Amino acid sequence: MPGIIESFKQGYEGKDSSRFSVAGIPVRCPHCGGDQFDDSAAMLNTRGLTLLGLDFANRDGYLLVCKKCTHIDWFLEEPDAI
Repeated sequence: MPGIIESFKQGYEGKDSSRFSVAGIPVRCPHCGGDQFDDSAAMLNTRGLTLLGLDFANRDGYLLVCKKCTHIDWFLEEPDAI
């Protein structure tokens, strides 16, 4: 998920921050075929680390939410804005 500076750079370079690719392949919604998404990040909690109070050590997952139908896709690596 880009910060404010990265978002500004993408806009200046003409990149659309609502379209993404993963492993070089443009992302399309598997439900409706849409190609515009809102992005976010979420912590992937595990029982063991939560039990020990070490939630901060869990890794993050990245979400793309389809702007057309609100279907959510999860990724372990951050999608690239195109």
